[in-house]
Amino acid sequence: MKNKPFRLRVLSLVLPAVFTLIPAAVSSAQSGANARAEISDVPVSTVPVWEQDLQGTVSGQLFLQAESAVAAIDHGSIKSYSMYGTLLWDFDPRGSVAPYLARNPEGTTYVCNTAGSFMAINRVGRELWRTNLGTPITHPAVIGWDGRVFIPVGSEIACRTGSGNPLWKHDLGSSIAVAPVLDRAGGIALALENGDFVRLDEFGGMERVRLDRIPSIIVPLKSEQDNGYYLLYPNGGAEMIRMDTAAGKGSRLSRSSRPALSAAPVAAAGYQDQVAVTFRDGRIQLLSSGGQIRWTGNSHETAAEKGSGNVSAQTAAMVFDERGVYLLSTRGASAFAAGGRRRWMLHIDETMTVPGLSNEGLIYACGKDRILRAYKADNKPKDVPRSMFGPSPEGSYGLGNPPPSPWADSTYRYEEREIKAMYERIDQATQNGTVGEMETAYVGYLMEMTAGILNTPHYSRVRPPIQVPERVKLIKLLAQMGSRETVPFLTNLFYRDAEPSIKAACCEAIGRIGVDPNGDAYRAYSVLLSPDNANRDPMTLMAAISSIAALCRFSGPPLADSGIRLLYAFSHMDYPPAVKRQVQKELDGLRREGLDKPLR
Repeated sequence: MKNKPFRLRVLSLVLPAVFTLIPAAVSSAQSGANARAEISDVPVSTVPVWEQDLQGTVSGQLFLQAESAVAAIDHGSIKSYSMYGTLLWDFDPRGSVAPYLARNPEGTTYVCNTAGSFMAINRVGRELWRTNLGTPITHPAVIGWDGRVFIPVGSEIACRTGSGNPLWKHDLGSSIAVAPVLDRAGGIALALENGDFVRLDEFGGMERVRLDRIPSIIVPLKSEQDNGYYLLYPNGGAEMIRMDTAAGKGSRLSRSSRPALSAAPVAAAGYQDQVAVTFRDGRIQLLSSGGQIRWTGNSHETAAEKGSGNVSAQTAAMVFDERGVYLLSTRGASAFAAGGRRRWMLHIDETMTVPGLSNEGLIYACGKDRILRAYKADNKPKDVPRSMFGPSPEGSYGLGNPPPSPWADSTYRYEEREIKAMYERIDQATQNGTVGEMETAYVGYLMEMTAGILNTPHYSRVRPPIQVPERVKLIKLLAQMGSRETVPFLTNLFYRDAEPSIKAACCEAIGRIGVDPNGDAYRAYSVLLSPDNANRDPMTLMAAISSIAALCRFSGPPLADSGIRLLYAFSHMDYPPAVKRQVQKELDGLRREGLDKPLR
């Protein structure tokens, strides 16, 4: 043993020192600001799970939601396909369409044709409403938490209810340069050609701050402390705009600089308080809200991964959620875990538009041959909290339980002339689209005045009663403002108020709003089927039947499936002939429209 070979003797001296240094080197590499993403790819099949001939060129990006994809076709049609490749519907918008689609969580599609007609199409391809904007939209519409729609046209932003009623409109004084995005507080943020950053809340309240230059990307962020926006500039500059909701009006936005990026950004997405950015050369970085680099990784677009090494804002988009970070481009897709591990890559032939990633992990891509293909790329479905008939919104605007109205303590508000004056004031605002920042106050007033029977904290039994006709008119005004958040209030009033006219007004209001997100209305109407139910008033029964049919037509499946089953139950009850005829009329109409068929 004394005469070990020279090589072994050297190794015996060197290896202990090397192993001592390895942990320190690894720790140093991992703590470095520019840590490289760990790679552990899982093979993704480039064979599509299905493909369909669109018989036309896609205009703009596909929009994926409600387990389906919607595409605008250049020759003037809107098509929707299920996640299994079945054509769900083909809608004629009466002309070519602007290349901007939007959908609400329940699957209603919003599109604008080049003549300026903005329309809503439910998830079975039925037109719900349309309005003439006079000119096509210039960016995609944005959907608020309660279904309201923010519509950008030139220098204007208009807000409408999910059922199409106008709420407010603002001329921002300059054309929109960066498309509006929904922020983490339920409002929208955008940038103007004049260099202003503008934030509009759900009721039209506006905050703005002047920037030094126009950003290319706005990324909404949210931490435990506050909300904000990470702004990325074409030259690689970055800054943070924080929103302090506790500050006085007009001073809620503040700017702070962030470290410059290492290259020009072409796409970005945010999740909680982190930002994922894609650079022109195909690299991806994850940044903290303070601008510190968490990791850097190579996507399928980098030259090192046999990509083009040249990505543009027109050929790429990002998704960032609890599943991780995704880059989608016209040549494929890449997925990274939040910690930086690259999970998979997909290379495909160049597509017409940027592909889309669905909540179910499917990538939808339309090739230059006009074939829509779906690839199964990800086995991690997005975690979408669901209520009875669809995804739950991220938050609430407080319209289901608003604070006391400014008129709550008025000693005159129960006088007939005061009620008439307030009715005319609110009615004019809803007709003219000037509800704006008074929406919460108006909703609070209408609830206070129509729901004394609910024994709310603002109700006193010594106050004079409001006559039924006035209460009916006020309930109809509540429907004009059309927030899905008011449906539980209306169903509660339906349950507890014995007056048939009030019950009927609640049914009509729910039907006009068009959604029953938690199944509250259907549960209320089901009570009418009970043999022990003493309320057999034909007015109430017929109003409930019409409301169920209106919900079926507005929302489509799965609300329509449950509604039709409920109508069938009504048809087997021993009701008066007029009620039986009403049930049959509605069922026949829903059959003709194909709503009795399950969504394929």
